Amino acid sequence: MFSMPSQLDHLNEAERLERQAELADSDHAREALRRMAQTSRLSAALVGMLEASREELPG
Repeated sequence: MFSMPSQLDHLNEAERLERQAELADSDHAREALRRMAQTSRLSAALVGMLEASREELPG
């Protein structure tokens, strides 16, 4: 069964991608990795909102 990655998983992935971007050998690769990191950070925010909404539901 598939488990949704946690907010922390997405943040860790974003940090890993940002480190890779710093070491990238071309501008194209650097920008692609930065966009991927940004997407991971946005995913972390969405997961955080989902988790918060679940906590507000009764029962």
